[in-house]
Amino acid sequence: MRRFCKPLLRFGLTALFAITAASTFQISPVAAQEPAEAEQSKKVIKEPVFRVSKLAGKSSIPGNSQGNDQENSGQADQIQWQNTERIANSNSLAPGTISPGGGGGGKNLIPARIVPAKSVMPRAASGLATGFGAVASPVLTPAVAVVRPPKATPHPLDQAVKMAHESLTQMQSGVLDYTAILAKREAIDGVLGNPTYMKVKFRNPRQLANGTVVPFSIYMKFLKPRANAGREVIWVDGQNKNNLLVHEPKGTPLVGNRTFSLAPTGFMAMKGQRYPIYKAGLENLITNLIEKAERDRAAGPCICEYREGADINKRSCSCIELVHPERRAPYEFYKAQVFIDDELNVPVRYVAYDWPLVPGGDPPLLEEYTYYNVNVNVGLTDLDFDTSNPAYSFPRRR
Repeated sequence: MRRFCKPLLRFGLTALFAITAASTFQISPVAAQEPAEAEQSKKVIKEPVFRVSKLAGKSSIPGNSQGNDQENSGQADQIQWQNTERIANSNSLAPGTISPGGGGGGKNLIPARIVPAKSVMPRAASGLATGFGAVASPVLTPAVAVVRPPKATPHPLDQAVKMAHESLTQMQSGVLDYTAILAKREAIDGVLGNPTYMKVKFRNPRQLANGTVVPFSIYMKFLKPRANAGREVIWVDGQNKNNLLVHEPKGTPLVGNRTFSLAPTGFMAMKGQRYPIYKAGLENLITNLIEKAERDRAAGPCICEYREGADINKRSCSCIELVHPERRAPYEFYKAQVFIDDELNVPVRYVAYDWPLVPGGDPPLLEEYTYYNVNVNVGLTDLDFDTSNPAYSFPRRR
């Protein structure tokens, strides 16, 4: 009996010692892997580059070192990033921006690349396994949206201003001089005068190829009313001390058959006139229309209509009508009409009305200018603007 118990006791003591040692010095499986992982982390990590293909809705993701190709779109954006600082420096791009690809389609397609922001991406508990631990999903810095200013709201006068500028270009580049019959009617101090008809000659200012400057020149001969018939006026910019030369016909009491030199803005020259003589002419009319239209366009809304098929002395014209329902600054009129000759592309009639005295009443006339029988580039010379012209009635002595 003792022979069998002694080996059994030895076996029991050995087993008890083994169990005690195992419980005291238990080895953790995780701890056993730490040296391997620490050794692995010393290696240079070359992570794959994230490339966004230009093909709509598709992305190209290179596989990792273990060949883990990800086909699921939810996992595709949890990838390893290449060294961010190196990418940004090599492409001269600020981190967090998008570098657009280039080239055409097909095999030559160069995909765009997203450059991540410069930041240390912490390891996460979950992610795409690469053999080096899990990596957090990258956070892309959104591109800054380009804010474009809103388009300007169209104004009813836009087309009128455009037409006026085109007409001014036509006048300045293609019209050297012209003759016409000018009919005008103006309200002075609230009193509407009688229509006045004049034969006019205009020479537009310009500089010749030899350097000679041709000044703005005007000749007028009054036809109607009878009280003014025969009066002649000459004004040449910069000549005659910049004054008007005015000749009253024979038979005019006290001043008949004499020539007077008058300041354009003086009392005698401005009597019965709304504007000085140097404001007359088609080019001045166009310039004045542009100034008023641009000023009124900036002031606020208005009513503007464009009509074709108008007729001025059997010539086809287009009409622009402008209405300011509200009487306020800087508006000068209630309604204005401009008639543009379709062939000459210049305004040949301008008429403006004041606001009605009573609501719904007829607007009173402020001013009206109409150019009939316009003939352009007739070859006017200095003699056409000289008192010595034998076709004129200026006396030979002043």
